[in-house]
Amino acid sequence: MAKILLFALPWAGLDRTHDQEVIKLFRLVLTVTFLAISGIANPASGSDKDEQVCGIFGLESEMFDTWRGIANRAGSVRPVDGYQYEAMTVALSDGVTLSGYRISTSVNHTPTRALLFLQGNAMRADQLRGVLTYFVDRGFDVFIFDYRGYGMSGGTPLLKTISSDQSSVISAIRERSYDQIFLYGISIGGILALGPHIQIGAFEAIAVDSSPARLPWYAFCPSEYDPIANLPNEASKIIVISGGRDTVIQASDVEPLGRAIEAGGGEHRHEPNFGHPLMDGPTNTKIRFKIVADFFEQRD
Repeated sequence: MAKILLFALPWAGLDRTHDQEVIKLFRLVLTVTFLAISGIANPASGSDKDEQVCGIFGLESEMFDTWRGIANRAGSVRPVDGYQYEAMTVALSDGVTLSGYRISTSVNHTPTRALLFLQGNAMRADQLRGVLTYFVDRGFDVFIFDYRGYGMSGGTPLLKTISSDQSSVISAIRERSYDQIFLYGISIGGILALGPHIQIGAFEAIAVDSSPARLPWYAFCPSEYDPIANLPNEASKIIVISGGRDTVIQASDVEPLGRAIEAGGGEHRHEPNFGHPLMDGPTNTKIRFKIVADFFEQRD
């Protein structure tokens, strides 16, 4: 899970209080690399929902635990005035409850369009609810939930469980009877947006922002979690974005996914001046949000 879990490092707002967590993470990364080179590593196997599917010797769990610790220690961001932030919960079949928000212009007014936002790995819902008002202004109700183990959500974070949890989140949104539902995932959220538990055809359109085509080989994850493995032949409703200045997920790692989406009729938007989402300044954030909203509205 090494590279996946590095996706959101700068966003976490690291300072001296996080040094121990960061040191722990890089030690784990070095351990993964060493064991891989040594030929000792073996992928996890089995079918239990709570099981680790990536890595070796419990490293997937330890890395996720490190990142949720960083995310949970970071401060909350004050929401933007003039919007409604409805606290929500989703009860999962294993007894875990996810917490999040519906962001809208009014408690009683429901637009016909909903947007589910899947954030990066070291982010919490309460940190992003303000910036996501951009999409409210474009006519969407926006939904964002903390991944299990993050923020107010219960449970233990693992790739398989976080991925499968999205099916329940989507069902909860559908119960509100929106005419159209859109999906936008950044970084690891983009991996989830094209994950094995997502019914791509159920969305009006999907945006994947700065996510690799394949998980790194040294993560030892099943290929079914590679975004490129889950693309439909007809991909006209999907856009992928990459950034020329992205040092977290390099554009070359996104490019194979972009080519595959273009071959299926979708769009690959490469922006030379983009860094990693939400880490390259408010101007680029607004530009990339506009790219996504415009793409969605073209398929409205």
